[in-house]
Amino acid sequence: MARHPGGIRPLMMSRGRDSTELFESYHSLSDSPRNILKKFAVPSKNLKNYVSMFNWDMDAPENAFQKELRQLVREHVSKNKIDTMCPTHLLVANLVWTALTIYCTYKYYWAGEWWSMLVVPTMWWISFVHTFHDASHFALSKNEFITALFVYIYPFFSSPTTWEHQHVIGHHVYTNIFKKDPDLNHGIPYFRLHTRFRYRVWMQFQMLWVWVIWFISTFWLSTVYDWTGVTTGVYHGILPYKKFGNIGMGLHLFGRAVSFFFTFGIPFTLFDSFGKALMWTVSFYSVWGFFFMLITQVNHITEDCVEAGAEPNECWAIHQVQTSHDYAHHSNFWWLLSAGLNLQIEHHLFPGINNNHLIGISPIVQSLCKKYGVKYNYSPTYLEAITKYLRVVQIGATDNSKKANDSKKTA
Repeated sequence: MARHPGGIRPLMMSRGRDSTELFESYHSLSDSPRNILKKFAVPSKNLKNYVSMFNWDMDAPENAFQKELRQLVREHVSKNKIDTMCPTHLLVANLVWTALTIYCTYKYYWAGEWWSMLVVPTMWWISFVHTFHDASHFALSKNEFITALFVYIYPFFSSPTTWEHQHVIGHHVYTNIFKKDPDLNHGIPYFRLHTRFRYRVWMQFQMLWVWVIWFISTFWLSTVYDWTGVTTGVYHGILPYKKFGNIGMGLHLFGRAVSFFFTFGIPFTLFDSFGKALMWTVSFYSVWGFFFMLITQVNHITEDCVEAGAEPNECWAIHQVQTSHDYAHHSNFWWLLSAGLNLQIEHHLFPGINNNHLIGISPIVQSLCKKYGVKYNYSPTYLEAITKYLRVVQIGATDNSKKANDSKKTA
């Protein structure tokens, strides 16, 4: 395991579960990993219970899109001599920005400067989104220590273990698939984004409290979802959660304690006013929750993306294109705030490529989508993207089962 080029973390993440999709999506730029694994192949007769949702035979007709896409992106990377990790100068810039953020936290935020209540959490967000996300996808640096550093340095967002289960293992593999993608379960039973979830009478008002859910999202992710995953052994009731040993559980709880001390303990220790300490605590989680939902919900929650997830395409690459949504490709503002997640389609197709290189891959993806008749979901502005998202929220607020019964009676 120590000889694995990607480090030991992805292997530990995959232990005890089917990791076909994880392996294929992170090794799409080279055939070497496949060739190496051939010597460890297990006879198919020993895999009686194995059923994959996707066809990974690259020579199969239904995978022509994926096969050509891989080849063209490989040629693009090779021709332009692209190191798929974060460019060194940008990684250094991220380190400088993080150092500045830490300084402002100590100098102004913990000193109780009112303007810092919103500014400093925003600075932390920009530092976080440009490092943590790519690091969690092994796309920040080939240095395992640097990757681990940026995965574990932000415990106040989510424990790395919970994020790995929700995002890397669940969401990226089974995007928008009902009872498979953990992201669709967020907010249940108070809020729903998929009409296959049971309708409850209070959901008719979810257009009003959707914004409340936005603001509390990261707090919920780092507390409730984390705790239920650890205690039940299942994340969101659909994804087996890692079983901790005594040392692992101790480290996990320590990380949670550090998180709560940073966001709760320090403000209530430093400030005499209970109200001010509470405002500092609430504002940090609220700013992060708002930014997190602002840049992520429009990436997959549109009518077209949700409908595509209802009937997964046998070709994994086509499924990722049809269930993802891009917006404002050439906006520096949205790139800064989202760390390239506005190119979500390209990110889902090649999660192991750093966000700074995705814009160069986009024309290839769009051209192939046109050639094969695959719909490329794109909004030129964020306003158009958020309008599509709110339409899905509105649909979720409607009792579709009642409509179905009325239709049957009419028929």
